[in-house]
Amino acid sequence: MQKTRMGIQPKRQIDTALILAAGRGSRLSKKGTPKPLTPFLGVPLIERSIRCFHACGIKKFVVVTGYKDEQVRKFLDKLAEKLPDISINPIFNRDWEMGNGTSFMAGARTLDKDFILSMCDHVFSRDLVQKVLACKAPPGGLALLVDTRIKNPVIDRDDATKVAFKKGRIEKIGKTMECFDGYDTGLFVCSGDVAVMVDKSVSSRKVYSLTDIVTALSLMGRALVIDTNTGFWADLDDKNAFKRAEKALLMLIRGKAHDGPVARLLNRPISIRLSTLLVKTPATPNQISILSFLLALAAAFMLSKDSYFWFAAGGLIAQLASIVDGCDGEIARLKWQQTEYGAWLDAVLDRYADAFLIAGVTWHVANHNMMGNLGWLIGLLALIGSLINSYTADKYDGWMKEHKKAQRFRLGRDVRIFLVFLSGIFYRPVELLIMLAGIMNTENIRRMWQLKSAT
Repeated sequence: MQKTRMGIQPKRQIDTALILAAGRGSRLSKKGTPKPLTPFLGVPLIERSIRCFHACGIKKFVVVTGYKDEQVRKFLDKLAEKLPDISINPIFNRDWEMGNGTSFMAGARTLDKDFILSMCDHVFSRDLVQKVLACKAPPGGLALLVDTRIKNPVIDRDDATKVAFKKGRIEKIGKTMECFDGYDTGLFVCSGDVAVMVDKSVSSRKVYSLTDIVTALSLMGRALVIDTNTGFWADLDDKNAFKRAEKALLMLIRGKAHDGPVARLLNRPISIRLSTLLVKTPATPNQISILSFLLALAAAFMLSKDSYFWFAAGGLIAQLASIVDGCDGEIARLKWQQTEYGAWLDAVLDRYADAFLIAGVTWHVANHNMMGNLGWLIGLLALIGSLINSYTADKYDGWMKEHKKAQRFRLGRDVRIFLVFLSGIFYRPVELLIMLAGIMNTENIRRMWQLKSAT
């Protein structure tokens, strides 16, 4: 198998993660709260690490504990009940105050197959974890993910551990280096026999860090580099680091590549602020999807009522439902709670919400006899066009993504609901149905024509 330019060979999927969670976290958490249980955007650090790795295919976890071991173990037991397809093996390191190198060895000695390694107070985007999982460590050694973005705004340059490397091998690592090539992200892939090699070098010391271990292995040519200049990661070792990471992560999950113009310019700036509050509550993504649907039902009822006041209120609530609808996906990504069922439930509820909203407006028009029987026909065309628009969106967006084409023009649910909002404020129910019938069906035809022309 060919080697990459880093000298690291691609390999089969690793299924085990070692997470160091023994520290006190005195600079980070409130007094008495162990570092692993300190919440970051509503999720305890240790849970965030496990959910992140689990989403990337990891099923076996070895968690090394120390400070307030019993409290952390109880939390891990409850987490294992929530994620029944994984196993969590907590290991207490009685020498945890002697350096995180001792915690590493306490866990590594229990493993005989390759594994990934991380500290519980480091957070990563999925692409970085997958990049490390795709690499192989040298025999008796490890490979470290190194961020070569020297000006990464999330990282505190003065406090970060720096790495100097050459031809894919670590030459020097430490915090006080003046000349370096990147930052130690704290994410490793380790050989199953790395503990044996470390036992021959540094474990005779009473106090040693993981940096000491990497240094020792680098002198033997057994510490390689996986370099990256993309992806999100953060070392959450103090409150300032928390603030920088929260801001960066919120910007990272803000919106989707196929967001329409209203979602991108209006809904997302508001929904991300709502998500910042909701993420600190027990609310789940599915509960938020249901809340959005209930708001849409309330809006549909108001739109059907026989007065301008109710019609305007319906438009406002419909737009609020559209904004809240963006929060479920944001919360799911922030809490690593994405599920296929959740995505399906959201899509189904959106279709029902659209149908009720258009039915409400159609009933309002018919009840006022604004268009005679033609009102029912236009309402039916608006309903059909809107539902087919949502159906074709999935196929259309998937095709555009597969062929790496930018979507310069897209009219979807965000525009549809915004038109409901505007018609509510200016009381234009007839014009709304005509616009929805014309715009949505025209957009469906455009998508079909574009895909036919491109295939």
